[in-house]
Amino acid sequence: MIPRLGIHHLTLLSALGETGSMTASALRLGVTQSAASHRLREAERRLGVVLSQKVETGFELTPEGERIRRLGEKFLSELFRLEQEIEASASDARALVRLGQATYSRYHWFPAFLDHLEANEAGLTVDLSGRATAHPLASLLDGSVDVSLVFGREPALSKFKSIKLGSDAIVAVLSKNHPLADEPVVNSLNMGDERFFVYPLTAEPGFDWITLLGAPTLPFRRLTPMPTPEAVIDLVRASFGVAIFSKWVVEPELADGTLIARPISEEGVSLDWWCVRRASDPDDSPSAQLASALASWSDQTEQALSTLAFGSKAPSLRKT
Repeated sequence: MIPRLGIHHLTLLSALGETGSMTASALRLGVTQSAASHRLREAERRLGVVLSQKVETGFELTPEGERIRRLGEKFLSELFRLEQEIEASASDARALVRLGQATYSRYHWFPAFLDHLEANEAGLTVDLSGRATAHPLASLLDGSVDVSLVFGREPALSKFKSIKLGSDAIVAVLSKNHPLADEPVVNSLNMGDERFFVYPLTAEPGFDWITLLGAPTLPFRRLTPMPTPEAVIDLVRASFGVAIFSKWVVEPELADGTLIARPISEEGVSLDWWCVRRASDPDDSPSAQLASALASWSDQTEQALSTLAFGSKAPSLRKT
């Protein structure tokens, strides 16, 4: 049994579903726009159905195209994983584990952890996956990643096993030149008409700030949505507004003085961070070994706290 669509068709549908643009999809795939359009028409001709249609903002997949995209991305992810495992095994006989991190694409802590891993689990090779940024739990279930770092409440589903890494302060972040820089606490009560940047946390249920921290006592007056936390950091650093972050994310900027942090309440608020893996993976599996290595590293404060802001293993959503 040979499918009518090839990998090149699946990669186009994946790119088109994500970007909504034929030009951007072609650029991502390294082909011309004409070649990308031809690839789409060929896939539609082979199946006899329309897979994408033009809309005001560009292109969107039809229901049939979306079904193929979802299945195709899962297949491509598994194929990529298998290729990497085979390549890693052929090169140095190490087990490959894919690591993801919810919400934040910031890995200033990663080199220090790799040093720890080399010293304690030399048989593991770690690869980073971007899918877990928006889908930290779903990416575990579909095999895109083997271990995800998530925040908030411990995932309660029996499909997962979790290890607590630590608790981290949730802080308001602003430039040292911002009008609120001298305030001891920054939140909706004293923000007034100052710009407050909001960014998507994850597409997983229960990961938004309102669910995790509760609605603010007084609503923010001037909300500005931004597509990524990293974009927000650049704008806040330039004194264009204020945002809320898990403190470890902005440790580099706090260290060099380009940003300052203020608590969002007089008592302070922290969220727990968890290392999560599939419960179906054996306790001696590479994913379990990586999770244990992350937990042991986070306990070594002289190493981990130089790059992460994790504190004591206190209960989730705690006041600090």
